[in-house]
Amino acid sequence: MKPTSASPGHHHTPDEMHNDDVAHEHSDVNIPVLVWSAVVLAAVVAVTAVLMLLLFRFLESQAASRDPKLSPLAMPATTMPATTNASPFFGGARDPRLMTNEPVNLKDARTLEQQQLHGYGWVDEKAGVAHISIDRAKELTLERGLPVRTDPVTDPRLGTRTPATGESSSGRNITRTLVPATAGAAPAPAPAATEHKPAAEHK
Repeated sequence: MKPTSASPGHHHTPDEMHNDDVAHEHSDVNIPVLVWSAVVLAAVVAVTAVLMLLLFRFLESQAASRDPKLSPLAMPATTMPATTNASPFFGGARDPRLMTNEPVNLKDARTLEQQQLHGYGWVDEKAGVAHISIDRAKELTLERGLPVRTDPVTDPRLGTRTPATGESSSGRNITRTLVPATAGAAPAPAPAATEHKPAAEHK
């Protein structure tokens, strides 16, 4: 009678203990190979980076040697800022400049307008011309009023049949001599219309 696994004193053989469903390899990962692969990869990346740096420096020096010589009267090179947070414009070149932050520029413009609108300052200090706030200007306008003409200045020929002077709408100059209108004179009567009769038909 073959002893069972539950029989006392029975020792299991390796074949009986082996299970293909849960078996695994004891040498799945080769640690030395992985380490050497990482070292070789890092070395290749470092050498490639150094070669690319040397190549770009060579190309820049070659391009600089081929650049035309600038005139001594040319503007110096513009110093570009590291960031654009300090000013809404990029660089220090003369106008027109590249605007990189339009909301900040609009805010600064509105702030300056509000200061000029509600503040006091000199327009021309040598000439004694200054500007005041709009609220004070309104108060002074209500107190002093606006200047008004004493006598209305009008053209005496307005409302009359006097022909226009100058240039007509077609571009032809009006050369007719006009009689100056006198104050209180009655307008000239309109010319009488003449009846147009058709010519007799030839028989």
